[in-house]
Amino acid sequence: MRTSSITQKAQAQLGIKKLRKHQIKPIQSILDGYDTMVIAPTSAGKSAIYQLPALVMAEQGKWTLVIEPTLSLISDQVQKLQDKGINAAYVTSRNKAQHCAIYRRLNLNAISILYTTPEQVATVAFQLATWYNKPWLVVIDEAHCVLDWGTTFRPDYLELKESIAWMAFQSHRPVIAAFTATAPPDHRRKIAKLLGMKKPNRFVMSLYRKNITLLKEDCSGLNIQQRLKRTRHFIRKYGQEGRVVVYCSSRKYTDLVANYLSEMFPHEIVKCHAYMEPDKREQHELRFIRGDKRIMVATTAFGMGVDVPDIRLVLHFNLPLNVIDYYQQIGRAGRDGNPAHAVLLYAKEDLDLNRHILDHGGYAPKLEKWLHCRLDEMANVAASDSCMMRQVLGALGEESSTNCNRCTNCQRARR
Repeated sequence: MRTSSITQKAQAQLGIKKLRKHQIKPIQSILDGYDTMVIAPTSAGKSAIYQLPALVMAEQGKWTLVIEPTLSLISDQVQKLQDKGINAAYVTSRNKAQHCAIYRRLNLNAISILYTTPEQVATVAFQLATWYNKPWLVVIDEAHCVLDWGTTFRPDYLELKESIAWMAFQSHRPVIAAFTATAPPDHRRKIAKLLGMKKPNRFVMSLYRKNITLLKEDCSGLNIQQRLKRTRHFIRKYGQEGRVVVYCSSRKYTDLVANYLSEMFPHEIVKCHAYMEPDKREQHELRFIRGDKRIMVATTAFGMGVDVPDIRLVLHFNLPLNVIDYYQQIGRAGRDGNPAHAVLLYAKEDLDLNRHILDHGGYAPKLEKWLHCRLDEMANVAASDSCMMRQVLGALGEESSTNCNRCTNCQRARR
């Protein structure tokens, strides 16, 4: 990558002593004005790939728009940048009273990176505020949400193509950069099309996380109390040090598991699900992120992109809906590079529950069929005797010729 005093300054602002090899080419691709898609695992430094070009171009009075899926992720990212003295801000449903002041700062070139959600981009207020001051770079972080959530419960993701096209001015069209850890090859093509990307440069890293050991246990035939006891067992075995996340398939299970664990691990538990009051949910998330509480019990409403380095155990109390969700969630573990475990508890009744959820989700027939296929794929991972890591990577489009030699199935094969 071409280096200059400006890029060195940006690197110093971000606290990066040396860029990793896999970061250099996508950074240069963005700086050269090419649409860019990056497929890389969690903890691979994806944020720096767009933040460095954003700071370089901020020296020329240009700003970057970053679109994120969750408010907790936005808050986390902005706080970290502000702590480094970088002019970052966000506009979301949580800070409406500050929007006008933030937009004024943006138009005075006092903001380098602005974070928001797809829903805010679609508002008239956002469009009016940026009418004469369009971003040079639009980043879609966690880009798998464009396809996964856009076709289910967040349709504004499917409107991003129109919104980004509107951001073009005179002869300039914003550079589009998309980042995710979970997009099989056919998903990458669909995401690029849905975002209106033009012949994007694609950079794909191996998704193999060698520091995470995948384990599973068939809980079919166990009653709920027995499964709760297995949960306690694994937390005591693999989660005594560092932090723990327990994922559940529903609000009901989240409350049940959190109440049980609160008795086993008093004063260490917080929970998170979509039916909680937003302020209370955010408070619980922050307590976990800041280390005030050690164990988070949650639905998929928690965790995407949140950078907690020392999660030593991610446990699934129920079978996830698909391999993409599963990989995203186990990716919370071991972000500091140290050993971590991911334990999958599953039972036949989980599959029945998930099928019921999909059947009553109000999806179009074609989408419902597709979601059922992805659920079957996840069920096959749970039931198969093959290396778990190879199966997960294969479902995400990465073929591996070697076993991980650490997962439950590999351990059984050795015995």
